Amino acid sequence: MKKLLYQKVYDQLKLAIQEGELPVGAKLPAEKELMAQFNVSSITLKKALELLKKDGYISRRPRVGTFVINASPSSEQVETRMFDKPLFGCIMTNFDDTFGTILLSGMLEHSNSKAHIIVKKSLGDTEREEEILQEFIEMNVAGILILPASSKFISPTLLELASQKFPLVVIDRTLEGLPISSISSDNTEAGRIITEKLFELGHKHIGIITSTSPVSTLDSRVNGFIRGHASFHTAFHSDYVFREIESVMPNSTVSIQTDIDKIALFLQTHPEITALVATEYNIALLIKQACLKLKKRIPEDLSVVCFDHPDNFFDASAFRFTHIKQAQYKIGVKAVDMLLKQINQPDAIKKETLPPLLVKGDSVKARKKN
Repeated sequence: MKKLLYQKVYDQLKLAIQEGELPVGAKLPAEKELMAQFNVSSITLKKALELLKKDGYISRRPRVGTFVINASPSSEQVETRMFDKPLFGCIMTNFDDTFGTILLSGMLEHSNSKAHIIVKKSLGDTEREEEILQEFIEMNVAGILILPASSKFISPTLLELASQKFPLVVIDRTLEGLPISSISSDNTEAGRIITEKLFELGHKHIGIITSTSPVSTLDSRVNGFIRGHASFHTAFHSDYVFREIESVMPNSTVSIQTDIDKIALFLQTHPEITALVATEYNIALLIKQACLKLKKRIPEDLSVVCFDHPDNFFDASAFRFTHIKQAQYKIGVKAVDMLLKQINQPDAIKKETLPPLLVKGDSVKARKKN
């Protein structure tokens, strides 16, 4: 198997230590010097040094430097530093009962006998995402599972890891054109299905409400909404696409009431709209509040469909939106398997989507034909 760049740097430094070129007690050159010597990036060098540290060759002291502490660590020393299973890092933007909790259950339960997983949240902050990636590199993880904060801004660290064929799997996003494995629902197909369902029920003027979040998942759902119009040979109105919801995004400072008022104004501006697609469950809840403000009833006056929905196992009488259900548990299982495969086969890059499921709820009603 072809060695990754950081492994080659590790081998050369280890050989220099074992042959006495870097004797016990010697201080290694500064990181910038080593980067220039091996013509590698900071990320690559840090992974090589962490591997040397883990194997007992060096000690890294903050603000002091890196020193050789052993030219031939005993196998017992090395073994005490090793995990019995590969260590994976997982970055989620956020998770709750609507989306994420079941996905994580799939990951953790499936990996129970196969890998250790550390989970951290970025809360949609690209800078925090970078910090977590660096933390995982310092920990010398064997692979990374990531739900990126953005599809438009790609982490430089992520791009560099991909160029080194480091085991990576992107969850719930599609990073087209990049050699990174991904697993998600077919969101374009989901948007088409949910829109066509409304057309089948006689709705002619359908809007879609989404957030300002820069992720491919939401863009795909809007594209599916547009395809749903094409399937029914119905004109698509671009002004029926409302993209200004902000309160549902992690760390948002916009109040819920502000977005409720925005939705109410949108509906007042377009009184002909009889159905709405919400790209997230929480947006559907905002729509419900806006309808209360306007004295509109769901589904009598306005049909509403959404993506994802918390399971109400213990409350059969709870109001449920008609919604798209994702195979979250299966996504978690497949993500772990894809990462495990890449450890032994770095070229095993795969982009996979799973089919969506339309679940009937209480929020949709057929329109009477004129």
